[in-house]
Amino acid sequence: MLDPKTDQPDQFQPGGGPWTVRLWDLEIIKGLRQPGDQRLTLHSALIVLLGGDILMERDQQTLRMSKGSACFCPKNSTFGMSAESPASVNAMVFYFSVYQANQANEGLRHELRETEMNREDGVEERIIHFPGWEDRAALLCRSVYGHFYHKDKIKRWKAQLDFQELLYGIITASGHPAGTDKSQALERARSHMEEHYADELTMDQLAGIAELSPKYFAEVFRKAYGLSAMEYLTQIRLNKAKQLILGTGGRLRDVAHQVGYKDEFYFSRKFKKEFGLSPTAYSRSKQNKLAVYGSSSVLGFLLPLQITPYAAPLHPKWSRSYYHALASVVPVHLDAYRQNYNKRMNLQKLADSRPELIICASGVEAWEQERLEKIAPVYEMKAETIGWESQLGELAELLDKKKEAQNWLDGFHARETEIRNTLRDRLKESPRILPLCLHLDQMRINEGRGLREVLFEMMGAENALSGVGPIRLEELAGLRAEHLFLLVRQDTATLAYWAKLQSSPQWLGIEAVRAGKVHLLSSYPWREYSPEAIWRMLGELPACFSDKSP
Repeated sequence: MLDPKTDQPDQFQPGGGPWTVRLWDLEIIKGLRQPGDQRLTLHSALIVLLGGDILMERDQQTLRMSKGSACFCPKNSTFGMSAESPASVNAMVFYFSVYQANQANEGLRHELRETEMNREDGVEERIIHFPGWEDRAALLCRSVYGHFYHKDKIKRWKAQLDFQELLYGIITASGHPAGTDKSQALERARSHMEEHYADELTMDQLAGIAELSPKYFAEVFRKAYGLSAMEYLTQIRLNKAKQLILGTGGRLRDVAHQVGYKDEFYFSRKFKKEFGLSPTAYSRSKQNKLAVYGSSSVLGFLLPLQITPYAAPLHPKWSRSYYHALASVVPVHLDAYRQNYNKRMNLQKLADSRPELIICASGVEAWEQERLEKIAPVYEMKAETIGWESQLGELAELLDKKKEAQNWLDGFHARETEIRNTLRDRLKESPRILPLCLHLDQMRINEGRGLREVLFEMMGAENALSGVGPIRLEELAGLRAEHLFLLVRQDTATLAYWAKLQSSPQWLGIEAVRAGKVHLLSSYPWREYSPEAIWRMLGELPACFSDKSP
């Protein structure tokens, strides 16, 4: 195992002693107020779904969960939830660590070292269902929640014991046969397609993997994923073909065979029907081997220029929009778990991919710059000195994409004018807005550059207060802002404080809160400064100022 910050091997090998489990924190989720944003968990997490149906995004996986199911997330990973019926969701999230005894040398002294549960211990990557045990699981969840914050330390100990029983029951359930649960059956078939897309797969085979009749399988698969099973398989194959075309430069016949097509001409027709270009034309259109290093915000400058990079940092939390748009077509994925982690590994990946040009975010360290320049010519963005529009123009000139840049800017300014006029007609006068950011238990003025350009320069809103320091709730009440634009950081401690804050008299006494004019912002686009992010911010404004805004 590598340490994520140093890229050095972890020297400790856990011993064979019994586990000790420590529950650090928990969270109850009744209704998804802000679906979409992924959370970073610094401890292992257990998500138990007690009501509703959700899509669980865990790092680079999307899994379906239904009532009476659970999902594990390892520490230093991300997860997010979304649902067609957000109000029906009832879930508990437990953050915990597992320790194991390690005997030191030949003595009798033992040390507890943190370890991870894995597949051999019964913790699967799939969703775990526990039929017949739902009521007991719900009872244990309520007991843990009721005792965890109790002032009596014996009661708090009881919470730890109940959590261990819950954990034991769920791990034990993971070894049970799959049964007839529809969501789990479909997930088995979908996972098989993702792993074996190059094999000859038939509807009967996939239905057999799901242990459903072919007719019923076809019906429920389309309902769950919006495509037939064969259409879904075709999508997997053709997206993989894109990566192979750009990543290997292989012959058309070889690419076709690698993604499951024996006939290269049939493959070419399918590819052109799906993407509007033949595989050969697609390869010619993407010939540049341009790499992005550092912040994924650089991608927000390349998309308006219609450029797909050869290598880029992609992650569903830190670059959610770009991940979904580009993950299937970018051949080399650089690790984007955190911008300052795994740098040496990313640099080695870049060196192995041999790009022709590297575009990096501003502020890379001197040793990184030196290493990058040994790989390929480097262009560093100028985010700290010039605005996004000037940055886009300079990049377009460098890459000979001035026409694409101008076309995009023309469309952007037309949209900006349209939205400004719509809001002027709707609001009659400039609204008084206060942009805020909540981290841990501190509320601060949000000084995000893109956010402030959109709200105060493009839309002409009135700024209720400027500054960067913490702001007390009493001060908020006195500012009489008509709208609060609030970005809540997606970490456990901040979310726990936010849950309590929403029911506090001080918060409920704020004018904008009483009027339902608190607008929760997602990390993307509101924390990024790029053309794509600004475009998306503008697009979200009309909903914020509509009569139906919550």
